[in-house]
Amino acid sequence: MGIMSRNRSFLFAVVLVLVGGLAILGGVTAIRVFAEDGSTTTATTGQSDYNKAGSYGITGYQPLKLEPTSDTPKFITKALNDQKGVILLVYVRGASADEEMLANFNKVKTTYRSQASFFNFEAREVKELGDVLTQLKVNAPPMLAVVKADGSVAQLYTGWIGQKVMEQVVANALRAQ
Repeated sequence: MGIMSRNRSFLFAVVLVLVGGLAILGGVTAIRVFAEDGSTTTATTGQSDYNKAGSYGITGYQPLKLEPTSDTPKFITKALNDQKGVILLVYVRGASADEEMLANFNKVKTTYRSQASFFNFEAREVKELGDVLTQLKVNAPPMLAVVKADGSVAQLYTGWIGQKVMEQVVANALRAQ
């Protein structure tokens, strides 16, 4: 018995898959060609600009801005009035990933503390943040907010991020002030 006769069912299945794949590809291509009516998409007509990233980095969201109110803590109001960015971390003490994020935050803080105000809060102490978390529209740690000197939120992370990303995000926000 030759190789072809022993593997006939396998070879038949391979050929069947290839032919089926080509048929699907041809069908999709034909539908796309026949469906083309010459109109342009919204993005190219200038009717809407969906290419701007908001505070979350996702298109379509309104940018967030931290505006001092009577409920905003004085230390955050002072930083913004002094035209300094605010880097805010909320974490859970004892959670190993959050503790690692706090250590990363402290390393980034040593590099950029002359350019921005850094604040970290354990989740049990968030009441000291007044209306800040409400303005940022977050309610669960861990959370890192990078706020520019004008109060606009450059980046907002809900969840764990590593030191390299944290450092790059802070550097980008401070450079753009």
